[in-house]
Amino acid sequence: MKKLIILIITLLFFTGCYDYTELNNTAIISGIAASYKDDNYEITLEIIILQKDDSGSQKQSKTMLVTGKGQNPAKAFNNTIGKVDKKVIFDHLQVVLLDESLAKKEGIKHLSNYLFRDIHISNNFYYIIAKDVSAKKILATKIKNEPVVSNALIGLFKNQNDAEVFDLHNEFDYLYAHMKDGKKDIIIPSVTLKNEKIALANSGIFIKDKLKDYLSKTESQTVNLLNEKVENALYSKQNIAISVYRNNAKMSLKDNTVHIKVNAEGLIRCLNKDYVLRTSKINKKLSKDFAKVIKKDIKELIEKSLETNSDFLGIRNLYYRTYPAKYQKDIWRSLDYKIDVNLEVNRNGQAFEVIN
Repeated sequence: MKKLIILIITLLFFTGCYDYTELNNTAIISGIAASYKDDNYEITLEIIILQKDDSGSQKQSKTMLVTGKGQNPAKAFNNTIGKVDKKVIFDHLQVVLLDESLAKKEGIKHLSNYLFRDIHISNNFYYIIAKDVSAKKILATKIKNEPVVSNALIGLFKNQNDAEVFDLHNEFDYLYAHMKDGKKDIIIPSVTLKNEKIALANSGIFIKDKLKDYLSKTESQTVNLLNEKVENALYSKQNIAISVYRNNAKMSLKDNTVHIKVNAEGLIRCLNKDYVLRTSKINKKLSKDFAKVIKKDIKELIEKSLETNSDFLGIRNLYYRTYPAKYQKDIWRSLDYKIDVNLEVNRNGQAFEVIN
């Protein structure tokens, strides 16, 4: 929404050629849905329609969808834009929703190349997969108090309580750089429909430009732990739960062994009634117990990477940076791993008594 306000102010006050009439003749694209079927790309544009309110000032009032098809992304976009009777601008583009079938079968290489090369499209939008539902249907979903579905999608990720699941720093240009470089496979988040409402789903892992599989919530949390993106990662064991709020993770390579070292800090969130917290003994025990849990999660994540042949952890890139002369594309699959996790469960703000 802030981007839209800034855009309107810029058009009105810093470019003398724009007045209210011209602004009403502008189609502001907030979201795009992309699919591929019957050997054609289908592109749907979410267009913000601006109208004057009773006082004569501009306001955001509603959106409309326009769909077109073509044998390649360029033709599909041209045919879709040709159906819009206003000047189309992409300055406010926030998300490109990908049909699951497009990401799995056709792949996103051709679409990504088009989006990257088109000088009218900025590269700071986000890719999101539409899981088990068409991308167009997501854009057509009615949302209470938010007419722009793209705004709602970004808000859904920004306002979620499980902040460890989704990384809002992975914008399109970041993902495109990794796809082009070929030394790290990408991860793209997904949404689905539950009871006709948009809901978060699991993140998709890719091999090159094609969707291979999905991460579980725990696996997504572990990825972000290794990428030092954790804010409130919850770990539970029976009646006990802690949250990791700070961590430092390093990956290094020596000979044929990848060394993963994690130093983390956590707080107690839920505790068995039999534990007494007046000494640090229980904190030390919980630190060791949950360090084992995190280590197990990391080990299983590595196994997931090897099983799917998706190097979303960037081990190829690590090997290339360490031993560029020895680098081979598949060498990452033959490496050993050593995992070291040091967790400190702090006593800050800790209540010493629990209800029996």
